[in-house]
Amino acid sequence: MAIKSANAPPKIIGIVGPTASGKTGIALGLAREFNGEIISCDSVQIFKHLDIGSAKPSQSETGKIKYHLIDLIEPDCRIDAGMYKSLAESKILEVLASGQTPIVAGGTGMYFNSLYYGLFSGPGRSDKIRDDLASRQEDSLYEELVQRDPESAGKIKSGDTRRIVRALEVYYSTGRPISELHRENKKLELNWFIIGLICDRQTLYGRIEKRVDFMIGEGLLKETEDIISKFGKEAYALSSIGYRHASNYLSGVWTYEEFVFFLKRDTRRYAKRQMTWFKKNGDIHWFDILDAEGIKGAVRGFL
Repeated sequence: MAIKSANAPPKIIGIVGPTASGKTGIALGLAREFNGEIISCDSVQIFKHLDIGSAKPSQSETGKIKYHLIDLIEPDCRIDAGMYKSLAESKILEVLASGQTPIVAGGTGMYFNSLYYGLFSGPGRSDKIRDDLASRQEDSLYEELVQRDPESAGKIKSGDTRRIVRALEVYYSTGRPISELHRENKKLELNWFIIGLICDRQTLYGRIEKRVDFMIGEGLLKETEDIISKFGKEAYALSSIGYRHASNYLSGVWTYEEFVFFLKRDTRRYAKRQMTWFKKNGDIHWFDILDAEGIKGAVRGFL
């Protein structure tokens, strides 16, 4: 149970790692052992109807364990790290108030960082500003960022168009550089114990292969087809890994063999990016994916 103290921030567990590393299983095991509730940190599981391709836990898997922030929004709605942070922090406070242990589990690094490091209270997406910026050359956008926010330009690579556009969007929306706003980051004061799941590359890639085959066998293509029929092929959630691959096959862009090949390849690449992202956080305690008892022992000591 989470320890409450007037002098110390409440305790919380984090579970991160690459796709197919077993985060859900570890989270459920810890929730059963330590009176916990799980807050998903997954940018795909948060959508309704995206079940197979997101490896969303089923009711038979979760049992009586409360699993928050899955099946929350429709596939044609947008969500960003700021919206996720607000939803997740509300759930964390609810879990703590009930005397349970909050367990944040998932592999979306940007979402996790929004909770751990905080986010500034910045403006939402502006399609008008983005459309204007999209009409310009990439080189000129970076030069514009150098003039408007040299501190951010020094941290963002010239080819990282997504981050450049966001920095300029914030500047033109607020009149202030995003680097300045970052210094006003807000977050819940929590005592984190972060578990990172790791294994050798060959093992992880083997697990990814099996997961992809399982998803396809379970009906990923039919699930994608159903979402397209109800929400359209441009639905925001369908840009996520797995669903965009299925959509390409269904629309005739790829053959079935290409669909399977690119899905496995891109999932491996995504897992590699996840590990690169999480290894930047020096506060993560890394455990082998099969070391469930070692993880339980470490969490027991923390709590």
